[in-house]
Amino acid sequence: MINIINNILSSNGYIPVESNVSLGNHAFYLFSSSKESMREEYFVTIQVKPQSNEAALALLEEKAQELFEAISKSGVVDLHFEKNCTLIICHEEENISRKTILALEEDQYNFKKNVITYTTDELTTLNTHLTKNKIEHITNEAINKIINARRGNDFLAFKNGNANKDKFYSLILKIVLKLPFIIYSPQEYLLTNLNSEIESSFSPSQALIYKRLLESEAEWTDENIHQQVSAIWGELA
Repeated sequence: MINIINNILSSNGYIPVESNVSLGNHAFYLFSSSKESMREEYFVTIQVKPQSNEAALALLEEKAQELFEAISKSGVVDLHFEKNCTLIICHEEENISRKTILALEEDQYNFKKNVITYTTDELTTLNTHLTKNKIEHITNEAINKIINARRGNDFLAFKNGNANKDKFYSLILKIVLKLPFIIYSPQEYLLTNLNSEIESSFSPSQALIYKRLLESEAEWTDENIHQQVSAIWGELA
């Protein structure tokens, strides 16, 4: 899972930072914002080993502070690291309790912490989807295409509590919620298609009325809406 998150970071303008810092057998990676972005922020991704609730608690109680201090003193980060760094914790869903997740994300010390949980099925199907569709760089655009697939019906199904046939769909949404630089923007995609469908269904006379309604500079109210429509309709009749 950590490889997916690392791909998302590097595909969206964040730069891997090499350091000599280690934290036992835990896998972690450091990323900084690019100079061009004008942001002053860092991300650290981590996947503790073994994947267990006890290991997650140890991260909360001591390992996060140990890592924070080691990176701060490593000489590879700027001063704003201490004020603006987010720790992204990748953890198997079945091996961490809801209580531990809340404790991590509500902890005010060292890093800001976001936990991304996943299941084996979610991760396997996501990797299969990425490979099948030849998605090498998981950009913001690529994520939005996944969410807006099938004309937005997948998102509506998820929103209404219906199961998606693609098991990775819920994982993609969790990633969007936990990575602040990923922006979900469905409206332009959906509204553009909706406008096209509406306009293509009009007869020439209906299209002209529709155009005049959109161009009208009159102030529309509940009281005069019928009068306004009748006036435009009458002018074109």
